[in-house]
Amino acid sequence: MEEKLSVVIPVYNSELYIRRALDSVLGQTCPVHEVVCVDDGSTDGSLEILKEYAKRDKRVKIIQKENGGSTSARKAGAAHATGAYLAFVDSDDFVEPLMYEEMLALAVRCDADLVTSGLIRDYGNSCTENNEEIAKGIYTEHRIKTEILSSLINTSSFYKTCISPSLCNKIFKTAQFVPLQEEVDDRIIVGDDDAVIYPYLFQSKTIAVSGKNYYHYCIREHGSNMSLKKEDDYESYLLLFEHLEKEFSASDLPGLCLKKQFQLLKTYFLMLRFPSQVLSYHEEVLYPFGNIKKTDKILLYGAGKFGVVMKSYLEIQGFTIAGWADKSANRQEVIRPDEIHNIDFDVVIITVLIADAVHHIREDLQKTGIPEEKILYADARMIG
Repeated sequence: MEEKLSVVIPVYNSELYIRRALDSVLGQTCPVHEVVCVDDGSTDGSLEILKEYAKRDKRVKIIQKENGGSTSARKAGAAHATGAYLAFVDSDDFVEPLMYEEMLALAVRCDADLVTSGLIRDYGNSCTENNEEIAKGIYTEHRIKTEILSSLINTSSFYKTCISPSLCNKIFKTAQFVPLQEEVDDRIIVGDDDAVIYPYLFQSKTIAVSGKNYYHYCIREHGSNMSLKKEDDYESYLLLFEHLEKEFSASDLPGLCLKKQFQLLKTYFLMLRFPSQVLSYHEEVLYPFGNIKKTDKILLYGAGKFGVVMKSYLEIQGFTIAGWADKSANRQEVIRPDEIHNIDFDVVIITVLIADAVHHIREDLQKTGIPEEKILYADARMIG
């Protein structure tokens, strides 16, 4: 019997992009069983576009609800899905034509609870492929414990995952997914993917890693659903942490270090949104970066959101910022990396939180003659 796939698309004010998302799903080489579109209280023309598609393709089903956010929209869509397998697409993204044919075939062949692929970060004019940080293959119970659960969040670096905590580059067993999604509080507005991905992984008996990249995660400077600033609601984060701490603790076994992994995940989220809850300076230790003296002249490397926060924090603490560098150099006070040699500094702090990026920055800095001990970065060994 052929297994059926339901695709859920939460929609909120996506009239500029929803046609592309729908066309990419409806145009799959392996026809999907249904496309469940959840209109989450859109105020633009999104609903009319959905009705247009539903009129000409009976696979398109529309659910209308008051605006409640991504968690409640996914719950509504998943609850109405009738396929044995389930996938999600954000309304401003799109997928490659072969995605569901190849991933569903893999799921059926090995009776996988989860099939995952990499992501294609799509900037409009260019794309970057991001593979999962784990080898292609079929993982069953022993290998799931020793090769996946033991390094979901890498405890030797900050921040690196072996399987991306994204719903949209995966397919799930519907019957297994829905109860876990129902347990996620609707008030969790950031980290909502993590809230269900990790519990699902803990329950999975077979996981297939496709080794391919199909899902276009579209990044735009303005207007993307994902790039819209979500309210920094600390209470929402506390709900996320309470939910995940319970799940990580319940699944912990000797050798998995899940509690340590959870602490790294929690620290990462807080540093992105509420760094004052994490950063501290005591006895010449800047947590979680390492040893530094108040008299040291600091060069910051990285002018993203965390870089801005870090600069402000250090200035409030009375540190001297000798310079600020970034490859983008899109702020007036930010210099390019090749201008670093013009700056008099004692130590470099890398204000980037992704392990691979930090690794490349450290290599580049050392090539310029900066000693390794003078380069500080968020160190997983300090977190626990």
